[in-house]
Amino acid sequence: MQKKWILIIAAITALFFILPIGGRPLMAPDESRYAEIAREMIAANDWVSPTLNGVRYFEKPPMGYWLWAGSMKLFGQNAFALRLPGMLATLGSALLVFFLALRYLDRRNALFAAAVYLTFPLVFVLGSVAILDPILTFFLTATTAFFFLAIDENCSRKKKWGLLFLSGVMCGCAFLTKGFLAFAVPAVCIVPYLLWEKRWKELLILPWLPLLGVIVISAPWAFAVHQAQPDYWRYFIFVEHIQRFFGQEKAQHSEPFFYFIPVLLLGMLQWVIMIPDLVLGLRKNIFSNKLLKYSFCCFLMPFLFFSLSSGKLATYILPCFAPLAILIAAGLSERFFIERKSMLSFKITAILFSTVLIIGAVGLSINQITGWPVRLYSHEEFVKYIMIVLAAVLWAVFMFAALSKNTPPERKITLYIFGFLYVIVCSHFIFPDVVAERKAPSEYLATVPIPADATLITFRRPFQDVCWTYKRSDAYIFLSKGEIKYGLAYPDAEHRFIADLEGLQKLIRSEKAKGKEVYFVTRTDLLTEDFKDTFPPFEWKQSSGNGADDCYSVVKF
Repeated sequence: MQKKWILIIAAITALFFILPIGGRPLMAPDESRYAEIAREMIAANDWVSPTLNGVRYFEKPPMGYWLWAGSMKLFGQNAFALRLPGMLATLGSALLVFFLALRYLDRRNALFAAAVYLTFPLVFVLGSVAILDPILTFFLTATTAFFFLAIDENCSRKKKWGLLFLSGVMCGCAFLTKGFLAFAVPAVCIVPYLLWEKRWKELLILPWLPLLGVIVISAPWAFAVHQAQPDYWRYFIFVEHIQRFFGQEKAQHSEPFFYFIPVLLLGMLQWVIMIPDLVLGLRKNIFSNKLLKYSFCCFLMPFLFFSLSSGKLATYILPCFAPLAILIAAGLSERFFIERKSMLSFKITAILFSTVLIIGAVGLSINQITGWPVRLYSHEEFVKYIMIVLAAVLWAVFMFAALSKNTPPERKITLYIFGFLYVIVCSHFIFPDVVAERKAPSEYLATVPIPADATLITFRRPFQDVCWTYKRSDAYIFLSKGEIKYGLAYPDAEHRFIADLEGLQKLIRSEKAKGKEVYFVTRTDLLTEDFKDTFPPFEWKQSSGNGADDCYSVVKF
């Protein structure tokens, strides 16, 4: 029976979370950037020094690039291969949540917590996108999970040492994914917990084996990159960490302190109305159950830590959601399943969400039929429209079924969660073409062939997609260096930057004199607004989105 359920869960996981991830085009600039860095690693067979468009790119360490490149070697250079490591990392985080809850709570809480985690909107959205945060989150979750298991009083000395070392290995992997954040996040979780438990003396003893694990896993690459790129660590430490966190220069993504509060609420949207029941359910056990105390620290302290940073992105608080899932499962289980209290907050949630979904489906249908105000899906995308309406209706039906008086509380929650799975699947296939034309330029660029030996010039938007689509790492960059400013400053790369129209015209004349074809790829507004009357004459121009300014154009000189 146990094997049967394992197979069923594995099948559901593959069907709903893994197989559909290649359904959307790559999004610019993040997914195309990481795809191109991994592709260049494979092409150059250089696994030490990351490059983007053939120039040094030192914003992040290589772990994510290694995983993406390895996936590409197995499954080809496509969206599925690129997104697979992030999705597997997300599933791995859910598995850690499951086993922690199974050990310190019970099987029902374990299944509940894992299901809550995988259906958090922020978790499943970011888990299906090729960015570093899901991978980092898995390694950070593993770091804190293994450390917690190691300091369990029932743990033998030999097992304790092994778990501490393994915690350090996971921390080292997190460091190789996104840098020194890998040390800060576990520290702000573990230190408050040990102080809360009045075990502060262990802070002087416990870190040494994890530190050894970090060194073993990260030192080989750290020395190798120093040998290959002597300036790497200066740039990575002072520019990418110190200046970015404290805002010594103009901070990237500067936001107010409270920025992450609405992000958190949207990220756990299905459970927001149930927060009062969650708090009431936790009030008994949070001070007596060690896992709940630890989960509280692992949720709250990183949340505050990221809130103090001068630069903020919604993705930063993803590591907070694994401990939050444990807290939600434990709190609502206590409130609904054990105390058998009124599920009023659940009923309000189900009624509200069902109503919104039905109204949304009707509104989308009116839009599809009338085209007012602007049709989201073209007639050729009718299947996408049907999928999104079915997803909304199906989830609403599951929630209405959960509202039945005769339905036990456990089944109510099961129906509520399970109905959301079809939404997850559909989310990969309902991407409107009108959005893809603006946010996924590689789809359009693939329809405009450019010879491999042609001279290629591009703008900072969309140079990542240009390199990825045409498998090129030698494109010239016009007018703005963008995110490869550092790499273009090196003597062996500075000639690849064209600062103005005069330089562009000079390059075109020079390359055409050599008998080479010259192509320019840019956002259309560069041609229609910025240089409308001064851009060099060209043979032809092809544009996506019917020539809209916020779409993309390919020009042949």
